[in-house]
Amino acid sequence: MPVYAFKWTGEEAATKVELPDEHAAWSQAVITTGQMLREMDGTFPKIGALEVEVRDESGRSIGWISVKTGQEPH
Repeated sequence: MPVYAFKWTGEEAATKVELPDEHAAWSQAVITTGQMLREMDGTFPKIGALEVEVRDESGRSIGWISVKTGQEPH
């Protein structure tokens, strides 16, 4: 089974997971991002980011998800 690498914001090393295909890897990224946001329970900082990039075994990027927050300058 192919191995996919998930590189999360703030983690030095990517998390590697065996999954059947790119669709399963992308679904895992979306599901995990949603779970992480729910677990924050409203504590996501006003200025911050949660990002993940998914790569296949050859290092090719399958895609990335970025959730960023910020404030308008006064």
